[in-house]
Amino acid sequence: MDTAKNKIIIYRGSHQIGGCATEISTGKHRIVIDFGANLPDNDNEDIMTDEELASAVFDGRPCDAVLFTHYHGDHIGLYKYIPKDIPLYMGSTARKILEILTEKLDSLPDVSEKGLPRIQNMNCYTPPDKIMFGDIGIQPLFVDHSALDAYMFLIEIGGKKLLFTGDFREHGIAGGNDRLERMVRKYIGEVDILITEGTMLSRMEEAKENSIRTEYDLKKRAGELFRTNKESVILVSSTNLDSIMQFYHALPWGTDFVCDAYQAKLMVAAMEDKGGVTRGRYPEYLPEMIHGKPRRIYIVGNMEGLGYGQNCHEADFDILHKKGFTMLVRENKPIFKEKMEQYMTDPLVIYSKWAGYLKGKHANPKINEFIGNHRMEILHTSGHAYVDTIEKLIRLTNPKTIIPMHTECADDFGAIPAFAPYRDRVKVVKDGEEYIF
Repeated sequence: MDTAKNKIIIYRGSHQIGGCATEISTGKHRIVIDFGANLPDNDNEDIMTDEELASAVFDGRPCDAVLFTHYHGDHIGLYKYIPKDIPLYMGSTARKILEILTEKLDSLPDVSEKGLPRIQNMNCYTPPDKIMFGDIGIQPLFVDHSALDAYMFLIEIGGKKLLFTGDFREHGIAGGNDRLERMVRKYIGEVDILITEGTMLSRMEEAKENSIRTEYDLKKRAGELFRTNKESVILVSSTNLDSIMQFYHALPWGTDFVCDAYQAKLMVAAMEDKGGVTRGRYPEYLPEMIHGKPRRIYIVGNMEGLGYGQNCHEADFDILHKKGFTMLVRENKPIFKEKMEQYMTDPLVIYSKWAGYLKGKHANPKINEFIGNHRMEILHTSGHAYVDTIEKLIRLTNPKTIIPMHTECADDFGAIPAFAPYRDRVKVVKDGEEYIF
């Protein structure tokens, strides 16, 4: 095989966070990893539009498959642009979560093309089993991220090993007990090329100032807040299930847990797949037991088919407000604001999203409108790897070449003190540039 034809192309995502699409190809076969929409607040006019990206990647050349690292929109959001004869792959739990999300999106009145059939037909990984696409071998490896059921890919081509990290971290539920290091030693070893995310490189000061470093820290602080606040609401992404489960378990007995049917369906799917010894082996994803029975989930609004079988019950706010409750909320769904104003006297708003959405150029007006003048505490930990975690991965895999992506700091990667020993190995590429290996 002519190894000169082996190439990597980051079509989008070499110098920005999100909107990612990467090609790995040989002279005979080609795969694409992630095909994400640009983040809503991306105003860089030099970046390829979604339509331009689709035309560049799927221009008539054969493509063996598109593999998704996880279900966040900046990694999967453009799946409808992918030709229907190309197989799609993702994790099995991730597919369940994406089905729930897509079913919700498909119900919106302005959606012309339904996405659910395509999602339901996606192939699922069975890690750590390798998948062969001609002369390209892919080994999906489960990693910790704020999207449940995310994957790294160990890619083998012509005797060379590439590790594509996708989005990852080691301070969430799946990252405990040195899982990242154990996985690297067991399945990966040293690699020739490391393609790593670097989201937090532009947020290092923000991370230093945040006392909530891990999901465990979040749970501990949440428990303290719940014990001193009878009424609270939580602004958190509905698919950030690590944090949601930590909030759910941190709630004291006697305080009820309220959400809507969409959020409850996501929790139920996560608990079914990741809870317990025989399934995902993560006790944090087991139901909270109170007097031998699982904590009830009270549903605001339409039950959408949920019931006793899923331990879900219709919320009676005349009863709930007498003893106090906490409620997962969504800033764009008016019923949450209505119930908060009607049944809560002085609720604490627990904000569990990126702080950048509160002020500055990325500020979300709907979030600020929802919070209003209510008391607020920021309680959030990043879904992405800290600098020391990236350095650990580099040290463990000892790559000959390091290609940063999913970062605003690609050009400064080698200048970061933690990466100084590896600066000569860093190769910064531009969107659309071919890297031959």
